[in-house]
Amino acid sequence: MARKNPTPKQRKNLLEKNAYRCCVCKQSGIGFELHHIDGDNSNTVESNLALLCVSDHDNHHRPDKYTHKIFCKDLRPEVLTRYKNRWEDFVAEAKKDSPEIIATLNIYGFEDFVHSMKLVMQRKDGSIEYEQLHHIHFGTPEDWVDDILKEVTDIGKNITVAIVNTPLEVELCPEHKKSYSQTIDECMATKITAADWDQKSSLTIYINPQQPSLALTVFYDRELIFSASLHKCQNKYLHLESDGPTLRNKIARKPSIRTQVTDIVQDLINTWEPALIFCGTGDPEDPELLDSFTLPKLWEKRY
Repeated sequence: MARKNPTPKQRKNLLEKNAYRCCVCKQSGIGFELHHIDGDNSNTVESNLALLCVSDHDNHHRPDKYTHKIFCKDLRPEVLTRYKNRWEDFVAEAKKDSPEIIATLNIYGFEDFVHSMKLVMQRKDGSIEYEQLHHIHFGTPEDWVDDILKEVTDIGKNITVAIVNTPLEVELCPEHKKSYSQTIDECMATKITAADWDQKSSLTIYINPQQPSLALTVFYDRELIFSASLHKCQNKYLHLESDGPTLRNKIARKPSIRTQVTDIVQDLINTWEPALIFCGTGDPEDPELLDSFTLPKLWEKRY
């Protein structure tokens, strides 16, 4: 006789694999069902069982009874399998000692008035697997922070939390039509998630001896993860191009141009916090190493 119901051991194992959250909506604490993905109640292998909250499970079997947008309408077997596999893989990564996952806290409002916060959990490549909104209608920012930290640690105790310092406009809150979330780009995500960054990272600066330009690169474990170039443009601007943000600063009358360039480079060094820094000049194929970051006088030409 075929066994219809999953065993207690299977249920416990799947609850842990899903961090006690629905693999579709990621909610917790609202009751769960183990759904047979292929519709065969006798096929109780774990690969065919998806952990669903009671609402998503009921919605799947009675789709006409639900009109609210929070419930997923498309739970065909192939779609549900993707939900299950992606979430269980994400949770498995989150449980590691050094997970390649970042929790980003987006803040909406103003410096003196926080309208809402959204927890976003992303992979290193920037793809989002988890979102949870905390709104002014429910609790205070202090309450939200406590709840958010608990959410993160429930999924993975070693997940790095990054806070977006500049508040986003209220209109970009998910409660409005222009929903927007900031994530960490893959270059910086590598730094944030690398447990041995302070041992295996390096930053190199090549100073062009013939013209006012330089190149900066960042490596982790000998792999290039970030590159940037900085040059004087039209004798009016200091132009930084990079894998991340670009910068076009109008050259100020004071301090010296070399000091202004040094400040930009120092900001990059402070951002990346490399274990080692190498400066070189001369032949780009075989540069001469410098004892310190020293720019040639040709940078000072203003006309």
